[in-house]
Amino acid sequence: MTDTNPPKIVDDPLTDFVERMEATVGRSNWQAADDFFTPDVLYRVGAREPVYGLDGIRTYMAWQGGLVTWDGHDMRMKFSRGDVAIFEVTSHFTRLKDGAKIALPCTDIYTFRDGRIADWRVYADTSVFMA
Repeated sequence: MTDTNPPKIVDDPLTDFVERMEATVGRSNWQAADDFFTPDVLYRVGAREPVYGLDGIRTYMAWQGGLVTWDGHDMRMKFSRGDVAIFEVTSHFTRLKDGAKIALPCTDIYTFRDGRIADWRVYADTSVFMA
């Protein structure tokens, strides 16, 4: 079956902002990352409990980094509407305990307030990190 809806890739100020944030967080440049988020940012991954603030994001990333390394992603879709940016990707990870390669479908929704990310929700099944 052929996909009749090609991916929607739209570069705009919000999607560019998110990509700059991802590069900054990916380098663990936490001091610079502070500029991308509201002080009370909510971050929630899958069914895990949400965390708050940059310290919550950093704590989650440290936990995840103890299980997998992130190897990049393939962009499927990105666009924004109003104060919301949406990204759909396939993220690639290597599980540390056994070297397994993981391709994880993932949708991230970023809601902005006052020009910064106030709510970041990641829709993905991260249970494979621990399998």
